[in-house]
Amino acid sequence: MAATASNSKPLDTPVEVRFTAKGVPLAVRHDGTIWAVAAEPVHWFTRTDWWNTIKRAPVGCGDLISVEHWQVQVRFICPQVGFTGM
Repeated sequence: MAATASNSKPLDTPVEVRFTAKGVPLAVRHDGTIWAVAAEPVHWFTRTDWWNTIKRAPVGCGDLISVEHWQVQVRFICPQVGFTGM
C-alpha cells in the first residue's frame, strides 16, 4: 500500500484486497483499517526473471514471468460498513 501526501513516502507493505466480480479492486484492508477504492484503478504487468530465483518451475504452475500490479486511490470508510469477510 502506498500512502502519499506532501510529506510522506510510498509504503510497500502487504494488504488484503477485496475485488469486484469482474476482478477490479473494490476495497483494501491495511493494518486493521478498511479503505474503499475511490478512483479508477491503474492496472499493469511486469516481467520477472524467475530463472534467477527458482531452480525449477513446478508442474502446472502457469505463468511464471508475469507479475500483476494495481495502483489504487483509496478513502477511509466507516468501520460499521460491512466488509467483514476480508
